[in-house]
Amino acid sequence: MRRLLPLLFFLAFSGMLFAQSYPLVSIEDIQYLPDSVLINQGDQPSPMYGDTVVFRGVVMVSPLVDPQNDRRRIIAAAGGWSAYIQDDSGFVYDNFDGIFILQTDTSGAAAGTFFDLVDTAQVVKFTGVVSEYYTTTEFFLLVDPVTPVDILYQLPKRPDPIELSISDFMDNGQLNPLAEKYEGEYVIIRNVISSDRNINTGTFRINDDQSNYMFMYDQSGYFTLRGHRLTGLTDYQPPVDGTTINFIRGVIQTRTDGYYIAPLYPGDIDISATPPAITGVRRSSGEVMINQTVDVSATIIDLDGWVQDAKLYYRVDGGNFNAVQMEQDVTDTTKYSGTIPGIASDSSLVDYFVWSVDNEGREATIPADTSRPVYFYLVLNRNVIIQDVQYNPFGTGVSGYNTYYVTLNGVISADTTDFPGGQVMALRVYMQNGEGPWSGIRIGTNGALGNDVLTLNKGDNVTITGLISEPTANSNYQVTRIDSVTQIVVNTTGNSLPDFADVETGTIGFDENGAVEKEQWESVLIRYNNLLVTDENADGPPNNFGEMLVDDGTGDTRVELEDGNHDYGNLSDPTRLYYIRTGSTFDALSGILYYSYGNYKLVPRNDDDFVGFVSDVSGNEKLPDEYELSQNYPNPFNPSTTIRYALPEGGDVTLRIYNLLGQEVKTVLDNVQQSAGIHQVVFDASDLPSGIYFYSFRANNFVQVKKMMLLK
Repeated sequence: MRRLLPLLFFLAFSGMLFAQSYPLVSIEDIQYLPDSVLINQGDQPSPMYGDTVVFRGVVMVSPLVDPQNDRRRIIAAAGGWSAYIQDDSGFVYDNFDGIFILQTDTSGAAAGTFFDLVDTAQVVKFTGVVSEYYTTTEFFLLVDPVTPVDILYQLPKRPDPIELSISDFMDNGQLNPLAEKYEGEYVIIRNVISSDRNINTGTFRINDDQSNYMFMYDQSGYFTLRGHRLTGLTDYQPPVDGTTINFIRGVIQTRTDGYYIAPLYPGDIDISATPPAITGVRRSSGEVMINQTVDVSATIIDLDGWVQDAKLYYRVDGGNFNAVQMEQDVTDTTKYSGTIPGIASDSSLVDYFVWSVDNEGREATIPADTSRPVYFYLVLNRNVIIQDVQYNPFGTGVSGYNTYYVTLNGVISADTTDFPGGQVMALRVYMQNGEGPWSGIRIGTNGALGNDVLTLNKGDNVTITGLISEPTANSNYQVTRIDSVTQIVVNTTGNSLPDFADVETGTIGFDENGAVEKEQWESVLIRYNNLLVTDENADGPPNNFGEMLVDDGTGDTRVELEDGNHDYGNLSDPTRLYYIRTGSTFDALSGILYYSYGNYKLVPRNDDDFVGFVSDVSGNEKLPDEYELSQNYPNPFNPSTTIRYALPEGGDVTLRIYNLLGQEVKTVLDNVQQSAGIHQVVFDASDLPSGIYFYSFRANNFVQVKKMMLLK
C-alpha cells in the first residue's frame, strides 16, 4: 500500500476550504430500494438520481497504481479515474453499502479534486452527482465547481469481503432480483468451477453444482487481457475451463444478463485443481464435401503435470458419439490431432468436441458444455450458401463456419443509406439469399476491401469471399458476419429485395441469445403486424437508448430506433420528426433483426419500414389535465438535451437556465405564446462548461424548477 501521509493534512484542509452546502447522506441512502420494488419492478434508478450529495466511505481500490510513479488506471471506466467505495460505519455491512465512483474529466482544473491521490483503505468524503449507467448506480465527482475530496483517515487494511455463494445471486438458473443489494460491495465466493474461458478478454464464468452461475468481469487491469492490462504488474491468465477455484473476491455489478464479480487486486482469485487446457481447435477444411475426411487438431497443455490422454469425439446427425484417438505431434508436443472419416450422405450434420485427462485424473473438454456444440460442419455436395453459414440447431448462435473463409451469394438488403452510422453504431451493410429463416448475413468492413463493402447498394446481386466472424461471448454485438473480405463481384444491379418474413413479436421476445426460434431470423428482413407500443422507452428512465417495446398480442419485443435513417424516435434523438409514445400503434413495422446488449431487436431502415403510424390509441391528441415539467432527457447530457412540458391550456411560456450560483446563463423561451398540449424544446449547452444547472419553467401562474447535469 502506498503512503501519502503529508498530503492527508492538505487534502483534509482543502476539503473544508471548498466545502459546499450539499446534504450528507450514506451510501445506503443512495442505493436502497425496497424488496417489493426489486421483486415487482426490477432494478430501478436510485431514489437520489440527479441529486448532488456528500457521502463518506472506505476506498476498496485506488484509482491509480501509484500517483507519483505509475499513473496507470487500475479500474477501466470512461477514460478517467474511478474506484469502488463501501460504507465505513463499523464495517458491518447490512447491504446497499457499495457504490462505483468516477471522474471522467481529469484534465486542467478538474484534477484539483485530488481523487487520483486517494488510496486503498482510506476513509474519504466525496461530493458529486448520483447517476445511472444501464442498471448500475454510479457517482460522478463534482468538477464544476471543482470540489476536492476530503481524506479523513487511514485504516490498517480494507474491510474483509462479505461471504456469499452463487445461489445468493441465482436460484436454480433464475436470477434473484434481491441480489441488487450487493451492487458495488466487496464479496467472496468459495468453491466454484470455471467455464467459458475467453482468451481475448480474460473473462470467464463461475458455476456451482446447481446450474447457477455468475460472470467474472475484467474491469481491473490486474485481471484482464485487454488494452487496460497492467503489463509488468500481472501474469494473469483466465483459468482453464473446469478449474476448481477455492475462492474469488471482488465487487458486484448488475447487468441485464446476470450478475458480475470484478476482482480488484492480485490474490483475489485462488485456484486449486487445474485440468488440461485445450485451445486452438481447428479442422483441416472449412467447407466439407461428401466422403471427405476431416483432420481436427488442438493445443493441449497441463500446467501442473502432463497430458495423459486425448480423444476426439464426433457424431453424425445427433447419433451416438464415436471416439477417435488423438495423436501427439512429434515436433510440437502440445499439438494433438485426430481424423473424422468421410460421410457419404449429403447435408449430414457432424458435431464434435475434444476431451483430455491429465496425470492426476482431471478431465477437460472443449466446449465445457458438450450438450451445446460449438464445433460442427455440414457435409455438402454443393457450394456453401448463407443458410448453411447461419444455421445452428444447438442454441449457441455460433456459425459452424466460424473462422473459416467461404464464398457467398446474395442480394444487398440494407446499405449505408439505411444505416449511416454515428457516434456509437458503425455503418452497416447486409445481404440476403432468398427468403425465410437463416437467409441473411451482415457484411463486415475489416480488411483491405472494407471501403468497397460500403459502396454496395440495395438491390446489388453480389458474390463475396470472406472470413466468417463470430464476436466473442463477451461482446455487446453478437452477430454473425462475413468479414475481412478478399473478393467482391457485383453480378447485377437493381434487383428486387426479398419479401419480408412475417414474424410474431412473441417469437423474438427478449434475451436468450442463440435460441433457434430467434436466431434463425438474425440479419433477415422481417415484419411485425398490428402493433401496439407498450413502452416508448424499453430501458425506462433515466436511461433511454433509443429502444421501445412493441406487442402484436403474442408478447413484447424490442425495436431499435436510433440506428436507421428515418424520422421516427422516442426522444432519445429529439431531431426525429415523429415522436412515438406509449400507446402508439402501427399497421406494420419492418426492418433487419439485430442482436446487441443482451437482446434481439428489430432495426427499421427507413421511413418505408413504418406503416400506418398512429400517435396514440384513439388517433387524437389528448390534452393534458394539468401543467407538468418533465425531467430533461438525456441527463446527464452532452451537449444537448430535450425538455418536455405539458400545458392544459394555452398561454405564455418562459424557460430559463441558471447555474449553481443562481445566475441566468441562457433564455430558451421568453414569453412565447403556445397552445394547449405536449411541447418539447432542445437546449443546446455547447458554449457552457460541465456542471449542474437548473431550468426554470413558467406558464401562466404555474412555476417549476428542475435540475440537470452537463458532462463534457
